[in-house]
Amino acid sequence: MPAGQTRTVPEAHQALTRLIRALLSLRPLAETGHPVRLPLDASRLPTPVVHTAIELARMLGLDLAPSGSDGPFAEVVAGVLRPVFTDPALRAAGGLSAAALSELLAEVVSDSAEGMRATADVVTAEGTRLRSYRAGDPQHPPIVIASACGMPAQLCEEWMRFLSRDHFVITWETRGLFGAVDSAESFDDLDHGLDAQAEDLIAVMDHHGVPAAHVMGMCGGAVIAVSAAARHPERVTSLSLWHGDFSGSPGPTTPHQDNLKALLTMAGQSRADAAMINLALSQTTTAAVPPEVAHLVLYPYADDELFYRYCRLTGATMTSDVSGLLSHLSQPVLVVTSEDDETAHPGGSHRAATILPAAQLKVEPHGDHISVFGAGPRLRRLMTDFLSAAC
Repeated sequence: MPAGQTRTVPEAHQALTRLIRALLSLRPLAETGHPVRLPLDASRLPTPVVHTAIELARMLGLDLAPSGSDGPFAEVVAGVLRPVFTDPALRAAGGLSAAALSELLAEVVSDSAEGMRATADVVTAEGTRLRSYRAGDPQHPPIVIASACGMPAQLCEEWMRFLSRDHFVITWETRGLFGAVDSAESFDDLDHGLDAQAEDLIAVMDHHGVPAAHVMGMCGGAVIAVSAAARHPERVTSLSLWHGDFSGSPGPTTPHQDNLKALLTMAGQSRADAAMINLALSQTTTAAVPPEVAHLVLYPYADDELFYRYCRLTGATMTSDVSGLLSHLSQPVLVVTSEDDETAHPGGSHRAATILPAAQLKVEPHGDHISVFGAGPRLRRLMTDFLSAAC
């Protein structure tokens, strides 16, 4: 074996693993029809390496096209792939056999599936189809994650991976926005309100055979969690509300909350209004989101129809006053925010904790709104300590 090959092969393996994970993370955006193109940097790689990347994408059901700049979020896609393609170790990954690629792909996908496994669609009582995900042993204590409205489930993958070590964790994606989306007419016939979205949480529990669970609500999902707990107190044993967007309830709000709520209200009036506003937002929105999660957070902005639906559904969570529900929740509740969240005002969480009869408030000194989805060590400890005490 030539000198250095023992180092090169593992390094190339790791580079290919990173490439597969990057391609997997682009699946939600690709489902919208947005092109997934090679970054310009890829042109410097040997042709066999480029062919290997294209073949891996094909195995994942993605069409990895030549470099280009079409689509509103071309730079977002490039931001996901560029760090992988500029890794020198990837140069040693070309020319692998189809069998070797298939074996590596299966290994990485299996590891990802341990974090969250997509399941058959949940069908609600009204016939709405929801794409749900699960992780962990169904015999373990259950946790339901109500993530940010309109965001791909992958955004909470780190929490699912961590929590599933000791719990059975389930989540779902917002009605009308994911998978084989219904026609415009069918979407218009749906109930877009907060109560309907809270009932979706219960339908997901029913589908997975979970009679009662801890419910973890993040961002606008905190409002959905509160509504579900108020409507079905026997199904929710405890709650944790993370950087909740309580902008529909009285209390302080950030300029971001005020501006977004106003835009969603205007764009939700009609598809024509949504298209004009989405066009105006395409550049400013992209610049404001951290590149490592931009391809997930910007999903509902990928096309005008999705954006219109997002406005209707998220608009409902952002304009609903849940103050009256909070005072009736007797379950133990953990409320988490930070001193410097400029997206969802910390004061909303402070006020919610004051109203809730059995709440404990934890205020982190630092942590922007997006960081809560990363499930960092301090946040993990808050969660595990609360679950240990609440159970």
